Amino acid sequence: MAEIDNQSKLIDSDTELIESNFDLTNESKLRVWHKEKRIFKIVQEMNVDYGEIKSEIYLVGNKPIKIIESESTNFFLTDSIAKIKGYSIDIEENFRVVSYITNWNKKQRELIVSGEPTEKKNISYELNKYAGIIRKAEKLINE
Repeated sequence: MAEIDNQSKLIDSDTELIESNFDLTNESKLRVWHKEKRIFKIVQEMNVDYGEIKSEIYLVGNKPIKIIESESTNFFLTDSIAKIKGYSIDIEENFRVVSYITNWNKKQRELIVSGEPTEKKNISYELNKYAGIIRKAEKLINE
């Protein structure tokens, strides 16, 4: 897992990657970091009525190595804090699943789960979901 964390940190710090942004719907957007038609990172953000759900996928050799699924909820700030910050609604992460992919083809992974999702129906960390996100990203950067 430490090796996978190091690889994902290298991807995050790679300044040569091109970031492309795609609005999929009013509630959903996709960001893809790529170089020469190879994808290194994908982030899909979906707005839900109580906050947002984010899927982050790190890839090496076109295969996922690490996937982070998180849910954040909106909350109202007190009037005194809102005056200081300049806004009245903030967002806080309350659920996170980190998947360390040990073998993508055999669907083998190590899971670390923290927190509880607000609405379980909106959360899925099935590998098929991420395969679909990867296919969508590949299609978009190759258009």
